[in-house]
Amino acid sequence: MGAIIRKATDEIIATSRTRRWTLDQCNDQEKSYLGVNIENIVREEYQLNEGSAGMDFDVRGVDVDCKWSRNFGGWQIPPEAVGHICLLVHGDDVTGEMAVGLLRVREEILVGGNRDLKRTIQSPGGMSEVAWLVRRGDASLPENFLMSLRKQDRDAILAPRSGDARALELFKRCEGMIIHRHTIESIGQQVDDARRFRGETRRRLRAEGFEVLNGHWISNRERAWELGEIELTDKSQWVCLRTDGSSPARRAALEPARRAESLAYRKVFSEQIAAERRAKKRARKAAKAAASQEPTGLVAPDNDAEYAKRAVAQAESAAVDRGQQLFN
Repeated sequence: MGAIIRKATDEIIATSRTRRWTLDQCNDQEKSYLGVNIENIVREEYQLNEGSAGMDFDVRGVDVDCKWSRNFGGWQIPPEAVGHICLLVHGDDVTGEMAVGLLRVREEILVGGNRDLKRTIQSPGGMSEVAWLVRRGDASLPENFLMSLRKQDRDAILAPRSGDARALELFKRCEGMIIHRHTIESIGQQVDDARRFRGETRRRLRAEGFEVLNGHWISNRERAWELGEIELTDKSQWVCLRTDGSSPARRAALEPARRAESLAYRKVFSEQIAAERRAKKRARKAAKAAASQEPTGLVAPDNDAEYAKRAVAQAESAAVDRGQQLFN
């Protein structure tokens, strides 16, 4: 399921067309489609038919509804799902969390309600009834690779117009790092186009002193270990290493700043989003209390998408400062 969440998220971000690298740069309409995208990919991956009575899947004659929430525990359950099994899916790029569970929905475990009559699962009562396939904390969401890079590297990778040029920049700037197939394809380079990818791209990098290796071939796995003590395990993994064997030393010198910037971005962004949620909660309380009274001076925050985009830029800037402090 982690790979499904990763694929669905990357398709919404659409890096190759938009140069975006995080879900928080998308608008609210795009984000709202992520749940449908996950549903479609699950149906395709497991070859499931649509269920009856509005449910998403028919699993061996059992109707199952698919519910996605970026916030753990935030699944919105519609009235028609009561009495049915729900596949609960959660994933968050910033924290790296994921969770997947099954729940037979009952009226007694639902609370709240919005204008669409959707409700959430009672905690801890209702949540205790979930049969977890992947418990929160037991597994990590496949990494958003571009989010883990320094801003200067990320910008350089996304700057070229063509997928070929982006792939070249990706491999050169990420030498010594295992790069997964989904990352390469997300920037617009189709790995399935074997002749172009394994031919032209590798040839150009070889001319600059690099070798691009893939875990599918035994000779490549052996060469990756020889040049950088990198263990490739399957064909979805790629690595770029210098032919002179200097990549491990270069990676060791660059890694502290990369890691510091990545962690700083996640920390600052999470703090900003938490602060925005608190502000919205205060604004809602003030609006209810005010009714016909005088204004409180509190202003409702901007829409989620615009705030998130600003938070991305601010967190990115703060992360760069943190990385530079350590690296310099």
